[in-house]
Amino acid sequence: MNRLILIFFYYFLCLSIAEAHPGVGIVMDGNGNVFYTDLTHVWKISPDGERSIAVRNVHTHELYLDTNGDIFGEHEWYEGEATDKWGNYVWCLSKDGVLEKTIPDVEGFLDNNTLIRDMEGNSYWAKKSGDYQILMRQTINGENSKFTKHQFKDIRWTHFSKYDNNLYVVDMLEIKKVSPSGNITLIADNLKETKLPFEGVADRHYIFGIWKDTDRNVYVAVYGASKIKKIDAAGKITTAFHSESGWSPCGGMIAPDGTQWIMEFSKNNNTRVVKIDAMGERKVYGG
Repeated sequence: MNRLILIFFYYFLCLSIAEAHPGVGIVMDGNGNVFYTDLTHVWKISPDGERSIAVRNVHTHELYLDTNGDIFGEHEWYEGEATDKWGNYVWCLSKDGVLEKTIPDVEGFLDNNTLIRDMEGNSYWAKKSGDYQILMRQTINGENSKFTKHQFKDIRWTHFSKYDNNLYVVDMLEIKKVSPSGNITLIADNLKETKLPFEGVADRHYIFGIWKDTDRNVYVAVYGASKIKKIDAAGKITTAFHSESGWSPCGGMIAPDGTQWIMEFSKNNNTRVVKIDAMGERKVYGG
Protein backbone atom coordinates (compact mmCIF):
# COMPACT_ATOMS: atom_id res chain seq x y z
CA MET A 1 0.00 0.00 0.00
CA ASN A 2 2.82 2.44 0.89
CA ARG A 3 4.51 1.69 -2.42
CA LEU A 4 1.25 2.37 -4.26
CA ILE A 5 0.85 5.71 -2.45
CA LEU A 6 4.40 6.69 -3.39
CA ILE A 7 3.75 5.83 -7.04
CA PHE A 8 0.64 8.01 -7.11
CA PHE A 9 2.46 10.84 -5.32
CA TYR A 10 5.31 10.69 -7.83
CA TYR A 11 2.83 10.67 -10.73
CA PHE A 12 1.01 13.77 -9.55
CA LEU A 13 4.28 15.52 -8.70
CA CYS A 14 5.57 14.91 -12.24
CA LEU A 15 2.22 16.02 -13.66
CA SER A 16 2.30 19.30 -11.74
CA ILE A 17 5.87 20.00 -12.84
CA ALA A 18 5.11 19.09 -16.44
CA GLU A 19 2.19 21.51 -16.53
CA ALA A 20 4.22 24.44 -15.09
CA HIS A 21 4.23 27.53 -17.27
CA PRO A 22 7.48 29.50 -16.99
CA GLY A 23 7.49 32.99 -18.44
CA VAL A 24 9.30 34.07 -21.60
CA GLY A 25 9.25 37.83 -21.06
CA ILE A 26 12.64 39.54 -21.01
CA VAL A 27 13.37 42.90 -22.70
CA MET A 28 16.01 45.65 -22.65
CA ASP A 29 15.20 49.35 -22.90
CA GLY A 30 17.25 52.03 -24.63
CA ASN A 31 19.17 52.78 -21.43
CA GLY A 32 20.39 49.21 -21.01
CA ASN A 33 17.95 48.24 -18.26
CA VAL A 34 16.79 44.62 -18.48
CA PHE A 35 13.28 43.70 -17.37
CA TYR A 36 12.06 40.12 -16.85
CA THR A 37 9.16 38.28 -15.27
CA ASP A 38 9.29 35.55 -12.63
CA LEU A 39 5.47 35.21 -12.69
CA THR A 40 5.21 37.03 -9.33
CA HIS A 41 6.91 40.35 -10.08
CA VAL A 42 8.62 42.05 -13.01
CA TRP A 43 12.24 42.66 -12.11
CA LYS A 44 14.68 45.28 -13.36
CA ILE A 45 18.44 44.79 -13.74
CA SER A 46 20.18 48.13 -14.19
CA PRO A 47 23.36 48.54 -16.28
CA ASP A 48 25.42 48.53 -13.06
CA GLY A 49 23.92 45.14 -12.10
CA GLU A 50 21.53 46.30 -9.38
CA ARG A 51 18.34 44.20 -9.27
CA SER A 52 15.03 45.63 -8.09
CA ILE A 53 11.30 45.08 -8.51
CA ALA A 54 9.86 47.22 -11.31
CA VAL A 55 6.22 46.02 -11.13
CA ARG A 56 4.96 44.17 -8.06
CA ASN A 57 2.48 41.33 -7.85
CA VAL A 58 1.76 40.71 -11.53
CA HIS A 59 1.48 37.26 -13.08
CA THR A 60 2.59 37.85 -16.64
CA HIS A 61 4.30 35.42 -19.01
CA GLU A 62 5.25 37.94 -21.67
CA LEU A 63 6.53 41.52 -21.86
CA TYR A 64 6.34 44.03 -24.70
CA LEU A 65 8.60 47.09 -25.03
CA ASP A 66 7.32 49.75 -27.43
CA THR A 67 9.34 52.30 -29.38
CA ASN A 68 8.76 54.91 -26.66
CA GLY A 69 10.39 52.74 -24.02
CA ASP A 70 7.12 51.85 -22.29
CA ILE A 71 6.72 48.26 -21.03
CA PHE A 72 3.48 46.29 -21.23
CA GLY A 73 2.47 43.09 -19.45
CA GLU A 74 -0.61 41.42 -18.09
CA HIS A 75 -1.83 40.11 -14.77
CA GLU A 76 -3.96 37.02 -14.58
CA TRP A 77 -5.35 35.42 -11.44
CA TYR A 78 -7.59 32.64 -10.18
CA GLU A 79 -10.20 33.47 -7.55
CA GLY A 80 -10.32 29.94 -6.14
CA GLU A 81 -12.68 27.00 -6.12
CA ALA A 82 -15.50 29.00 -4.52
CA THR A 83 -16.14 30.91 -7.76
CA ASP A 84 -13.82 28.99 -10.12
CA LYS A 85 -13.25 32.23 -12.03
CA TRP A 86 -10.18 33.69 -13.71
CA GLY A 87 -9.42 37.37 -14.21
CA ASN A 88 -7.07 39.37 -16.39
CA TYR A 89 -5.90 42.90 -17.14
CA VAL A 90 -3.09 44.57 -19.11
CA TRP A 91 -0.78 47.12 -17.52
CA CYS A 92 1.81 49.60 -18.80
CA LEU A 93 4.91 50.90 -17.02
CA SER A 94 5.92 54.10 -18.77
CA LYS A 95 9.57 55.01 -19.24
CA ASP A 96 8.93 57.70 -16.60
CA GLY A 97 7.90 55.05 -14.07
CA VAL A 98 4.12 55.58 -14.16
CA LEU A 99 2.13 52.33 -13.84
CA GLU A 100 -1.44 52.14 -15.14
CA LYS A 101 -3.93 49.65 -16.57
CA THR A 102 -4.41 49.89 -20.33
CA ILE A 103 -7.04 47.13 -20.49
CA PRO A 104 -9.18 47.03 -17.31
CA ASP A 105 -10.14 43.91 -15.37
CA VAL A 106 -12.05 41.30 -17.37
CA GLU A 107 -13.43 37.96 -16.30
CA GLY A 108 -11.72 35.02 -17.95
CA PHE A 109 -8.89 35.45 -20.45
CA LEU A 110 -8.31 38.09 -23.11
CA ASP A 111 -8.34 36.87 -26.70
CA ASN A 112 -5.79 39.56 -27.61
CA ASN A 113 -3.71 40.99 -24.79
CA THR A 114 -1.75 43.15 -27.33
CA LEU A 115 1.67 41.87 -26.17
CA ILE A 116 2.79 40.66 -29.62
CA ARG A 117 3.10 43.70 -31.89
CA ASP A 118 5.01 44.67 -34.99
CA MET A 119 6.84 47.95 -35.60
CA GLU A 120 3.63 49.60 -36.86
CA GLY A 121 1.68 48.69 -33.72
CA ASN A 122 -0.41 45.87 -35.22
CA SER A 123 -0.99 43.04 -32.73
CA TYR A 124 -1.21 39.28 -33.25
CA TRP A 125 -2.81 36.38 -31.39
CA ALA A 126 -3.91 32.77 -31.84
CA LYS A 127 -7.58 31.86 -32.26
CA LYS A 128 -9.14 28.43 -32.05
CA SER A 129 -10.94 27.33 -35.22
CA GLY A 130 -12.23 23.78 -35.11
CA ASP A 131 -9.38 21.31 -34.73
CA TYR A 132 -6.68 23.87 -35.49
CA GLN A 133 -5.66 27.47 -34.77
CA ILE A 134 -5.38 30.53 -36.94
CA LEU A 135 -3.22 33.61 -36.52
CA MET A 136 -5.20 36.82 -36.15
CA ARG A 137 -4.09 40.44 -36.58
CA GLN A 138 -5.55 43.64 -35.21
CA THR A 139 -4.49 46.91 -36.81
CA ILE A 140 -3.86 50.08 -34.83
CA ASN A 141 -7.32 51.17 -36.02
CA GLY A 142 -8.90 48.18 -34.26
CA GLU A 143 -9.70 46.14 -37.39
CA ASN A 144 -9.45 42.36 -36.90
CA SER A 145 -8.65 39.90 -39.68
CA LYS A 146 -7.13 36.49 -40.34
CA PHE A 147 -3.45 37.17 -41.00
CA THR A 148 -2.69 33.96 -42.87
CA LYS A 149 -4.67 31.03 -44.24
CA HIS A 150 -2.26 28.58 -42.62
CA GLN A 151 -3.77 26.13 -40.14
CA PHE A 152 -1.57 25.85 -37.04
CA LYS A 153 -1.60 22.83 -34.73
CA ASP A 154 -1.15 24.59 -31.38
CA ILE A 155 0.46 28.02 -31.19
CA ARG A 156 2.43 28.17 -27.96
CA TRP A 157 4.51 31.37 -28.28
CA THR A 158 4.97 34.09 -30.88
CA HIS A 159 7.81 36.57 -31.38
CA PHE A 160 8.08 39.57 -33.70
CA SER A 161 11.61 40.31 -34.88
CA LYS A 162 12.46 43.93 -35.62
CA TYR A 163 15.58 42.71 -37.43
CA ASP A 164 13.70 41.18 -40.36
CA ASN A 165 10.07 42.23 -39.78
CA ASN A 166 8.87 38.60 -39.52
CA LEU A 167 6.83 36.75 -36.92
CA TYR A 168 8.25 33.54 -35.45
CA VAL A 169 5.79 31.01 -34.09
CA VAL A 170 6.22 27.98 -31.86
CA ASP A 171 3.58 25.65 -33.32
CA MET A 172 3.69 22.70 -30.91
CA LEU A 173 7.15 21.25 -31.74
CA GLU A 174 7.70 23.23 -34.95
CA ILE A 175 9.22 26.68 -35.51
CA LYS A 176 7.57 28.63 -38.33
CA LYS A 177 8.39 32.00 -39.86
CA VAL A 178 5.47 34.18 -40.95
CA SER A 179 6.36 36.92 -43.44
CA PRO A 180 4.66 40.37 -43.49
CA SER A 181 2.49 39.07 -46.36
CA GLY A 182 1.44 35.97 -44.38
CA ASN A 183 3.63 33.39 -46.12
CA ILE A 184 4.72 30.48 -43.94
CA THR A 185 8.20 28.91 -43.85
CA LEU A 186 9.01 25.92 -41.65
CA ILE A 187 12.47 26.59 -40.24
CA ALA A 188 12.78 23.74 -37.69
CA ASP A 189 10.82 20.63 -36.78
CA ASN A 190 13.45 18.38 -35.23
CA LEU A 191 14.22 20.10 -31.92
CA LYS A 192 12.93 17.37 -29.63
CA GLU A 193 15.62 15.08 -28.26
CA THR A 194 15.33 11.38 -27.48
CA LYS A 195 16.82 11.57 -24.00
CA LEU A 196 14.66 11.97 -20.92
CA PRO A 197 13.21 15.51 -21.07
CA PHE A 198 13.66 18.12 -18.35
CA GLU A 199 11.40 16.92 -15.48
CA GLY A 200 9.07 15.12 -17.88
CA VAL A 201 7.55 18.15 -19.63
CA ALA A 202 4.77 17.52 -22.14
CA ASP A 203 5.25 18.25 -25.85
CA ARG A 204 3.14 21.42 -25.68
CA HIS A 205 5.55 22.81 -23.08
CA TYR A 206 8.75 21.48 -24.67
CA ILE A 207 9.62 24.73 -26.50
CA PHE A 208 9.28 28.23 -25.08
CA GLY A 209 10.79 31.60 -26.06
CA ILE A 210 12.21 32.65 -29.44
CA TRP A 211 14.52 35.57 -30.24
CA LYS A 212 16.89 36.74 -32.97
CA ASP A 213 20.21 38.51 -33.37
CA THR A 214 21.43 40.97 -35.98
CA ASP A 215 23.13 38.16 -37.93
CA ARG A 216 19.74 36.57 -38.77
CA ASN A 217 20.21 33.67 -36.34
CA VAL A 218 17.11 32.40 -34.55
CA TYR A 219 17.44 31.24 -30.94
CA VAL A 220 14.94 28.85 -29.38
CA ALA A 221 14.60 27.95 -25.70
CA VAL A 222 14.15 24.18 -25.89
CA TYR A 223 12.89 23.91 -22.35
CA GLY A 224 12.34 20.15 -22.50
CA ALA A 225 16.01 19.53 -23.38
CA SER A 226 17.53 22.20 -21.07
CA LYS A 227 19.19 23.79 -24.11
CA ILE A 228 19.09 26.81 -26.38
CA LYS A 229 19.23 25.88 -30.05
CA LYS A 230 20.55 28.28 -32.68
CA ILE A 231 19.15 28.10 -36.21
CA ASP A 232 21.29 29.98 -38.73
CA ALA A 233 20.13 31.54 -41.99
CA ALA A 234 20.93 28.30 -43.84
CA GLY A 235 18.79 26.24 -41.45
CA LYS A 236 21.70 24.60 -39.61
CA ILE A 237 20.82 23.81 -35.98
CA THR A 238 23.43 23.87 -33.21
CA THR A 239 23.37 24.00 -29.41
CA ALA A 240 24.22 27.51 -28.21
CA PHE A 241 23.70 27.00 -24.47
CA HIS A 242 23.11 24.16 -22.01
CA SER A 243 21.64 24.92 -18.58
CA GLU A 244 23.08 23.60 -15.35
CA SER A 245 21.38 20.66 -13.66
CA GLY A 246 17.98 21.58 -12.23
CA TRP A 247 17.50 24.56 -14.55
CA SER A 248 16.24 25.01 -18.09
CA PRO A 249 16.05 28.03 -20.45
CA CYS A 250 12.63 29.55 -21.10
CA GLY A 251 13.49 32.89 -22.76
CA GLY A 252 16.31 35.18 -23.75
CA MET A 253 17.65 37.97 -25.92
CA ILE A 254 20.87 39.29 -27.47
CA ALA A 255 21.83 42.84 -26.47
CA PRO A 256 23.17 45.31 -29.07
CA ASP A 257 26.72 44.73 -27.78
CA GLY A 258 26.36 40.95 -28.23
CA THR A 259 25.78 40.13 -24.56
CA GLN A 260 23.50 37.12 -24.06
CA TRP A 261 20.69 37.35 -21.50
CA ILE A 262 19.19 33.94 -20.78
CA MET A 263 16.15 33.48 -18.55
CA GLU A 264 15.92 30.08 -16.83
CA PHE A 265 13.23 28.27 -14.87
CA SER A 266 13.99 25.64 -12.21
CA LYS A 267 12.37 22.39 -11.15
CA ASN A 268 11.35 24.29 -7.99
CA ASN A 269 9.52 26.97 -10.03
CA ASN A 270 12.16 29.66 -9.53
CA THR A 271 13.35 32.09 -12.21
CA ARG A 272 16.83 33.50 -12.75
CA VAL A 273 18.71 35.35 -15.50
CA VAL A 274 22.18 34.40 -16.73
CA LYS A 275 24.24 37.16 -18.36
CA ILE A 276 27.09 36.06 -20.65
CA ASP A 277 29.27 38.82 -22.08
CA ALA A 278 31.40 38.78 -25.22
CA MET A 279 34.36 37.36 -23.24
CA GLY A 280 32.24 34.46 -21.94
CA GLU A 281 32.06 35.80 -18.38
CA ARG A 282 28.87 34.72 -16.62
CA LYS A 283 26.82 36.47 -13.97
CA VAL A 284 23.58 35.17 -12.46
CA TYR A 285 20.70 37.32 -11.20
CA GLY A 286 17.92 35.99 -8.99
CA GLY A 287 16.95 32.36 -8.57
